[in-house]
Amino acid sequence: MKKAAFVVILTLSFSAVIFAQTDDLKLRSGVTPNKSVDEIYRQFSEAYRTLNVDLVANLYTQNAAYLVPDDEVMTGREKIRASFQGFFDYVKSNGQTMTISFDIVQRTVDKNIGYDVGIYTLRRFKDGKEISSGQGKFVVVAVKETDGRWRFQVDGYSDIKPKSAAK
Repeated sequence: MKKAAFVVILTLSFSAVIFAQTDDLKLRSGVTPNKSVDEIYRQFSEAYRTLNVDLVANLYTQNAAYLVPDDEVMTGREKIRASFQGFFDYVKSNGQTMTISFDIVQRTVDKNIGYDVGIYTLRRFKDGKEISSGQGKFVVVAVKETDGRWRFQVDGYSDIKPKSAAK
């Protein structure tokens, strides 16, 4: 009986890790899936695929802090929305599409707050062909709001410079 219970627990744990692995979200070894936080990333990736500024903006709290490279701290969902609007409009105006995926390196989540450290990969396409890709590192703080929904309270990122070719 103890052996059967152990097998069930082991199977459920393994299934949870496999379930969390998608093309858009990878959790490194030791990173525990969290359905609510993982859903933020799923929607974030969907917003990039569809260039849906309202979807991405709604993933942030009303007073979120957005820390973009080489700029001041941007505070508030509306300012964050405007930033994404400009970026998404630029991509659309060039007849492009894009995807974003996430590789979570570290995670801690408690009842109402959590953080992730990871790497994102952004790919842009034109006429179905990849025209550029890049990676960056990020840290986010997610909070559970009073309505039970998790959103980003803090989002900071910076590019990772491509490794130069071996000489």
